[in-house]
Amino acid sequence: MLSLALANLRTYSRRFIAVTLAVMIGTAFLSATLMVNSSATASLERSIGEAYQHADLVAGIDADQPTTDDEALGTKQLAAVAAVPGVAAVEPQTSTGARIATGTGDYNAVVQPFAADAQLRTTAMAPGHAPTGGSQVTVDEKHATQYGLDTGDTVGVTASTADGTVLDYPATITGITTSSNSPFLGSNLQVAVSPDRYADFAGADPYYESLLVRLDDGTDPAAATGAITDALRGHGISSPSVMTAQERTVKDLASFTGGQDQFTGILLVFALIALVVTGLVVMNTFAVLVAQRTRELALLRTLGALRVQLRRSVLIEALVVGVVSSALGVLLAIGVMASLVGYVSTLPEASFAVLSVSPASVIAGLVVGTLMTLIAAWAPARRAMSVAPLAALRPADDASVHSRIGKLRLVFGVLLALGGGALLAFGAVSHNLLVGFFGGLLSFIGILMLASLFLPGAVRGVGRLFGGTGVPAKLASLNAVRNPGRTTATATALLIGVTLVSMMMVGAQTTKQSFGAELGRNYLVDFTVDSPAAYGENFGGAPLPESSGEAGSGAAAPAKAQLGEKQARQAAAVDGVSDVALLTPVGVDSDGQTAYAADPADLKKVLNEPGLVPADGEIIVGQLVEKKTLEVRTSDDASPTALTTKHSKSDITAPLMTLKTAEQLDGYSPGAGSREYTAADGSTSMAAYPVLWIKAAPGLDSGQLQDLGKTLAAELRVSDYQVAGGALEKALFTQVIDTLLLVVSGLLAVAVFIALIGVANTLSLSVLERTRESALLRALGLTRGQLRGMLALEAVLIAGVAALLGILLGTTYGVLGAQSAVGSFAAITLSLPWAQLLLVLGVSVLAALAASIVPARRAARLSPVEGLANE
Repeated sequence: MLSLALANLRTYSRRFIAVTLAVMIGTAFLSATLMVNSSATASLERSIGEAYQHADLVAGIDADQPTTDDEALGTKQLAAVAAVPGVAAVEPQTSTGARIATGTGDYNAVVQPFAADAQLRTTAMAPGHAPTGGSQVTVDEKHATQYGLDTGDTVGVTASTADGTVLDYPATITGITTSSNSPFLGSNLQVAVSPDRYADFAGADPYYESLLVRLDDGTDPAAATGAITDALRGHGISSPSVMTAQERTVKDLASFTGGQDQFTGILLVFALIALVVTGLVVMNTFAVLVAQRTRELALLRTLGALRVQLRRSVLIEALVVGVVSSALGVLLAIGVMASLVGYVSTLPEASFAVLSVSPASVIAGLVVGTLMTLIAAWAPARRAMSVAPLAALRPADDASVHSRIGKLRLVFGVLLALGGGALLAFGAVSHNLLVGFFGGLLSFIGILMLASLFLPGAVRGVGRLFGGTGVPAKLASLNAVRNPGRTTATATALLIGVTLVSMMMVGAQTTKQSFGAELGRNYLVDFTVDSPAAYGENFGGAPLPESSGEAGSGAAAPAKAQLGEKQARQAAAVDGVSDVALLTPVGVDSDGQTAYAADPADLKKVLNEPGLVPADGEIIVGQLVEKKTLEVRTSDDASPTALTTKHSKSDITAPLMTLKTAEQLDGYSPGAGSREYTAADGSTSMAAYPVLWIKAAPGLDSGQLQDLGKTLAAELRVSDYQVAGGALEKALFTQVIDTLLLVVSGLLAVAVFIALIGVANTLSLSVLERTRESALLRALGLTRGQLRGMLALEAVLIAGVAALLGILLGTTYGVLGAQSAVGSFAAITLSLPWAQLLLVLGVSVLAALAASIVPARRAARLSPVEGLANE
């Protein structure tokens, strides 16, 4: 049987092309997923371990052991370790936060002491020299380029010290260092200061995260480990931890990932989907292959072949195809991952990325791909065992309600579909994502079990629509369901992929629309810009811009760093800005909140809900405010004025009135300045500074909105964090959703592609199976064009029906899934991405049409005489 199986593979190799492609892609997906895991781990290890790369040992406190509250690494422990025989140098690992003010803005920074020992430095010096004085710093290369910094520049440094005081001083950049890849530093500017200056940040009793130890040449690491451990125990550390650099890197990596790999788990889910679809394609292919070789199998039984030998022959074919395809899939995964990692490593922020091909990724790909092919071929192999001598075999009976298998499938399918559907509905109503997920999963499995009962009928019904368009159309509709089992398997594979893709599209679109509406209710405007002075005059050590606005008569603070009419005009001139409103503080309410006033015409233009503009005598408040009237006073000695409240849908809204209403307040005087009031405890506190409300131009995408926020900050000379609002929140959320949708759709597209291979495979095998029939039709007058049209219409019928049903199912699952996921904190706003859904349908139909070209050409090229002579 081995020689027979190999002979079949050589003779009919063309029939196995689709199987090879399907298994190869499915296996490549699985192996690539595991390589993503191992590569991410190796890259993180390289990144995290960068801090320890030049250290022989890393000393610290064992976080897994109980410690007292006062245990900490400090100068005392540093000196104790440095005194251990064999220790050449010790450097503390420590950092603190600060704000760095430049000519273009204020930025978050991580400040570290510049290592005194050159061999223990984790970054190298590019141009310049190390900081030696209290007013010298170095900055990392990546952020220096990003922020336009260079040696010799002066920046402002502001930080809260350990003793609670504020350290604020100008510093000169003396050097540029290479940027660290450590994820613990985040994306912040990396600043280094001299050890003496860092003592001002850390205080008299600094805290160190760990101690980097360099040993003298020839020192035994094991002996040094014991001595350092004893030294730490002798100086107040009850559970010291002394490890090699490699050991500490592995431990940090475990704590960094939390012992879990959720991303790989998600990828494995999509790999499983691809493998399931691949299995359907493989099973369908081998079923048709067995049925197509009726005469060959019957002749073998006549010549004495046993049933077990026939089964073994089919399984050997599957084994060879599985091994070869899986090996090609693993090689494809390695090539794709090498290309991706090679590209990612060229990016400055991911230069530490490295490819890691773990043995598990290779072995799993080979084993799973081969076993999947064998399992998928098992049912056709069993069918081969039932071949009777001299029998003209037919494909196995379809699972209908009249067969035992069909009845069982009907019962379990109905139970799963109804039970799962009920759970899905309950999850949507109760906003329980977990219940909704399992309900959707069970119901979808039930629908797939019932597929053989409704898919052929659906294809037949759609085919009747083309019944009156000519003989080729009638033949195509009949041929599409001639073998219902094969049609069902092919359509099911495409149904799974299209359902999942449509579900993600509808779910993401509905979620985005729902969140957008919710953000519109919670954020009255697209952008808000605060006055710089609201964050402290000369914050960050940099001079702040003067405002053109003048303080009112009640203002006690200088009119510095305040927004005014000049800044409002500047903002209005920015490309992408539709309208601007200037809000000026006019008083405080009875709860101490600042009350603002603005021109009603400007408010109507910038508010997301124009109908929210207050009338004269009204004041806008948040929906959590229960008062029907609100008292506002303009100064300590002014009488309060009661105003009628008008509630917004936002939870937090600063009280807002029109300028005409503000004129009714006792003691009001016009102006755009800050105001000062006496707090209830007798202390003095600033009420507020003017604020800009900005409406973005319609049609801007998330990237343009984010760029607009940065442009506004630059034009108005404020920091990025002073520009906020619903548009930025919505832009960030939309970007995350779009990115996830793009990734998920790309992953699910693999399943759809494999399913389309199944469509092409079905047509190819159908052409081979119907060679004599096609030749007879040609002899009876069917032209080559009509024959090609018939086969093309068959492909369109199968793919079109499967895609259409998949879109309907996916839309239902997407809406109910969105309701389950976000219904508890956002009202669901149904939004269907019609263009994307139509694109999915069109791509499926066009791809199936393209898949029919080669089989149709093969059938049309064969002359009627040759076809009728074919056995």
